Amino acid sequence: MNPTDDTSDRTRRAFLGTTATLSLAALAGCAGSDSGSSSTVTESMETEEMETETMETDTMEETDTPMPPADDVPILNYALTLEHLENAFYREGLETFSDEELMNADVLASFDERVRMEVPEYLQVVGEHEAAHVAAISDTVESLHGTPIEEGEYDFGYETPSEFLAVAKALENTGVAAYAGAAPMVVDNDILGAAAGIHSVEARHASFLNLVNGDSPYPNAVDEASSMEEVLEVAGQFVTSEVDPSVYELDDDRATHDRKADDDTSDVDVLNYALTLEHLENAFYREGLETFSDDELLNADVLSSLGEDLRMTVPDRLATAGEHEAAHVAAISDTVEQLGGSPVEEAEYDFGYETPSEFLAVAKALENTGVAAYKGAAPTVSNDNVFSAAIAIHSVEARHAAFLNELNDESPFPAGVDEPQTMSEVTEIAGQFIVES
Repeated sequence: MNPTDDTSDRTRRAFLGTTATLSLAALAGCAGSDSGSSSTVTESMETEEMETETMETDTMEETDTPMPPADDVPILNYALTLEHLENAFYREGLETFSDEELMNADVLASFDERVRMEVPEYLQVVGEHEAAHVAAISDTVESLHGTPIEEGEYDFGYETPSEFLAVAKALENTGVAAYAGAAPMVVDNDILGAAAGIHSVEARHASFLNLVNGDSPYPNAVDEASSMEEVLEVAGQFVTSEVDPSVYELDDDRATHDRKADDDTSDVDVLNYALTLEHLENAFYREGLETFSDDELLNADVLSSLGEDLRMTVPDRLATAGEHEAAHVAAISDTVEQLGGSPVEEAEYDFGYETPSEFLAVAKALENTGVAAYKGAAPTVSNDNVFSAAIAIHSVEARHAAFLNELNDESPFPAGVDEPQTMSEVTEIAGQFIVES
């Protein structure tokens, strides 16, 4: 067979194949009819062409139709409202006051030079965190087919550096309460995890700003949550531009969360994991405060660069942290029992410190580990009441960590978002101190 014959044969087979296909269509179209097949085939071809055009048109229309915003967009815009507020606050304040003016604020008069010199730098870092939060949340809203709320116009009402620091304290503590109140409503687990990481950073900010304003870095064992309405009322005192409240409205038919979607660990197991850490911290403070006198603690070498007024507060604040951990142990134990479980018991420990400075270093490590542990585990708790309590403890651990970082001459808030650690990672760290369980 020559090439021409081969080509003709392929063409013929293709034609026959087409004819066979059309014939099948014709047979399907005229089943039960004795009318001519020719018109039926033509009608079938025309119908197919029309259907193809319709499908193409539908596809174009579907492509052009915008996707509806995801369920979490209103909550994210609520958080973004606060982050815009804080971002603008620090940006404007740091443009208004020089470093020297901030360092010499009247409210800082009782602090040593080290702390006063840290204030402008740390305020700058906090502002950078808030700007990063604005960018991240805005990008997330857009990725979820929403429109990020824009920065408003504000009047923060301060006139002096001390007033600026007082407003900063109020805003950061409001941010902690806002994230705690909104977190249980978040549907997407990835967004919830990120929000928990921002929540604890807001708590770190609040801890330091409480400190420099002469207040307790961690006034309560469990941080209180505020509703969206309560927080927007507080924020509204500073907002001078119009705000459309509809951007915060949640749809009645929005999806419900499933925090167990990616982790089926039972709530009792998560709580016993948290209880293991709380037992560890509770025993740590109890034993350490029995080992060292107040005088030994406030004269720890690591505190030598701090002024006397701040050093004098250290023993009491360590005792308060210990009381918080004891309260956490009691609350979590009761909750485990209410859920039908058996609370894990306190183990025996060896914390390895020999001096007050080493004790403070271990305290810092334990509290920062606690932040990472709660950040990793809390978003997997399905029971809303238990979840809310876990988030409220999470931020208190962050407040403790910020204060202990400061005592150890490290940044109270080393990152814009706190990172999580897995149960296995945290269990391995805790295991270094457990000698018998």
